[in-house]
Amino acid sequence: MANYTAFWLVYLFAAVVFLTLLWRYAALPGRPLLNYCVRGFFAALMLTPWTANTSDPFLAPALMVMTLDTITLGAQAGVRAFVPLFLALLLAQLVAFILWLRNRRKLSAAHE
Repeated sequence: MANYTAFWLVYLFAAVVFLTLLWRYAALPGRPLLNYCVRGFFAALMLTPWTANTSDPFLAPALMVMTLDTITLGAQAGVRAFVPLFLALLLAQLVAFILWLRNRRKLSAAHE
């Protein structure tokens, strides 16, 4: 159990570093909606957990579970983690759009 927690802490630290670098250096000037969508996409892609094994309660990143299940067990097994990952990606895009709208309204209200 200690290794499980340590692995998740290392993974989350690496994800935060990656997302911080993405947030800072991958921004396209003049394209705020695209920036929000890209950031939300990668955050959901990296931070969505799913059960690593159907009989165990342990979680792993859904992207890794999907990839490894597809490679080792076939495409049908990869769908098990694809569904929650896809839903998380859709939710992230919805949240990104809402945040973009909210910030756009704040900026337009400040200019008036």
